Amino acid sequence: MILNGNDIKKLIDEVKILENYDIKNINSSSCDVSISDTILTLKSSGDIVDLSNFNDVEDMYMQIDISNGYILKSNDCVLVSLKEHINLPNNLCANIRPRTSFSRLGLVINFQHINAGYKGILNILLHNSSPNDYKIYPNMRIGQIVFDTLSSGITDNLLYFNEKSPTYYDEKGNLGSKIYTDFIGKVFRHYKGNYYFVEDISVHSETKEYMVVYKTLYDHKDSNLWVRPAKMFFEKINKTRTDNITGQSHRFELVSDLSKDFNDKKWR
Repeated sequence: MILNGNDIKKLIDEVKILENYDIKNINSSSCDVSISDTILTLKSSGDIVDLSNFNDVEDMYMQIDISNGYILKSNDCVLVSLKEHINLPNNLCANIRPRTSFSRLGLVINFQHINAGYKGILNILLHNSSPNDYKIYPNMRIGQIVFDTLSSGITDNLLYFNEKSPTYYDEKGNLGSKIYTDFIGKVFRHYKGNYYFVEDISVHSETKEYMVVYKTLYDHKDSNLWVRPAKMFFEKINKTRTDNITGQSHRFELVSDLSKDFNDKKWR
């Protein structure tokens, strides 16, 4: 059941389902959401972006302050950080839907589903599909959030914050794609030939640097569980270096074929 405007106001007061919002933006069955003062632009790499490589994905973005406005050129797209902070209780999900006035200008946002238990500041893709350039500003209403109640009986393990790696939980400000969390549970090969299983991608408590947690798929005398900075885990290496027996381009690479034993002398 979709919540009406009065119920939205009530839950804002009781459990703060929205923070940093404008009460004038609450409508009969939704609340308008708006643009913050920063965006992420998607840089052109000039080469193919490898979605199986952490560094390629992380290097796609550049943060820009739009306090004085930003010209969104024809056929360009940016990631807009919303001004509103969302806190969904366990019995509510939500959707971000396009704003009619934007759509009629050829300004399109992605339809964004938000799972029960999510909290954070969403980043929404804004695409200028028109032949015109437009200047956008902070606080412009970009879309609307619609809240919906879940049927009874949901178990705690299905809630967003209880997932093993809730990818965008408690995100704040500008955050690009974290598609590399798809690597969790996958096998990677080191350039020296050994295979490793990625257990998780975590965040360093002090530096906030992304870390890859992985274990060996062979016996190791010191430890079978390791942690390495993600930027190092996925870094490019010289294919011609003498110890690169696999001939690969990165320190670790995702593999699906485990039939080759690169530690066997015949592969050296």
